[in-house]
Amino acid sequence: MHGAREKFVLLLVLVFAFVSVARAEVGGKITGVVKDQTGSVIAGAVVVVTNTQTGVKLTTTTDQDGVFTFPVLSVGQYQIDVTSDAFKPYRKTNLAIDINSALVVDVMVEVKEQDQSIMVTEDAAQVETTDTQLGQVLGTKKVTEMPLNGRSYTDLLAIQPGVAPVSTLLPSSVIMTGVTGSIDPSGDANPGNLSINGQRESSNGFMVNGIDVQEHMNGGTSIIPDLDSIDEFRVLTNNFDPEYGNYNGGVVTVVSKAGSNAFHGGAFEFFRNTTLDARGYFDPTRSAFRQNQ
Repeated sequence: MHGAREKFVLLLVLVFAFVSVARAEVGGKITGVVKDQTGSVIAGAVVVVTNTQTGVKLTTTTDQDGVFTFPVLSVGQYQIDVTSDAFKPYRKTNLAIDINSALVVDVMVEVKEQDQSIMVTEDAAQVETTDTQLGQVLGTKKVTEMPLNGRSYTDLLAIQPGVAPVSTLLPSSVIMTGVTGSIDPSGDANPGNLSINGQRESSNGFMVNGIDVQEHMNGGTSIIPDLDSIDEFRVLTNNFDPEYGNYNGGVVTVVSKAGSNAFHGGAFEFFRNTTLDARGYFDPTRSAFRQNQ
């Protein structure tokens, strides 16, 4: 009985560890220090971070060193409000949380004279100063507006630095005992067989909403979300965090769209025909071509 209890506790620890890692992979975090105009830290200040798309709020207070942290935030747009006795309320807006982002938002509050407040609108490019991992983020606007023949996000992976399409698999390649050739669980879609920084395609990881979806037989991904359902994806090419230690190539993480307080939806049609096509030099007429997606 004692041994069974120990195994059960170990299983719970492993489950919670997996959940924590998976959650960290699909969001970001914000940390910062609250100080006054003299540079002194402000302990006990109330810091509220609000997702401006959903209205969800998280609240914390600064510690004795004036430090606050929100370690787990979903992808989206945020604002930060800071209040403390004897100081003017402070607000900072337009903070974007991307996949695996780590923002440092330091706050300087001013002594309250009357009913005044400070509001900072963040328009400049955000720079991550705490993480050393390298990788590019593509958001939903870029993903849906780029012309793709096939509507697969994996067709966009090779446009990033250090990434090249490659496949070392041949029809005669031995995958396992008694099995040769390639297996394509993604069907006709691009499976994402890539060389990142010169590594083999089987060295890359693929995650959708924090779940490992790497196709372990041939490399690439076994699940390709619909292009219009993707909020953003990121290709980590170097120096990524320890939770990705299973891969020595790169890691592709995808986050699907979530809800918001506004009613919304989407529809698309991609149409091609022969209207703008030229006639081949030796062809008597233009070849007919029609495609609707």
